[in-house]
Amino acid sequence: MEGVFKKVPVEIQDITGRTIEGVINLPSSGYKTRLSDFVNDPSKLFIVLRDAIITKNGVVEKEYRSIIISKSAIVHIIEIEEIEGGG
Repeated sequence: MEGVFKKVPVEIQDITGRTIEGVINLPSSGYKTRLSDFVNDPSKLFIVLRDAIITKNGVVEKEYRSIIISKSAIVHIIEIEEIEGGG
């Protein structure tokens, strides 16, 4: 399924003040290719992040291969940059 998804690195701040950096897989074409479309989809209550690093006050607390975050726990989400080449 190479090329079906694009990897979008993001930084999330949650309601506890932690920063979570990781990668969201978005469709590479069609509807919901933008981060804002994906995040604002009311049918999705959670966001899956790959290669996640959780920090608080600049100190790494934990690293995960994959985590699921409730959208209700997100204060803000920022797209860092787009990684070329699907996956």
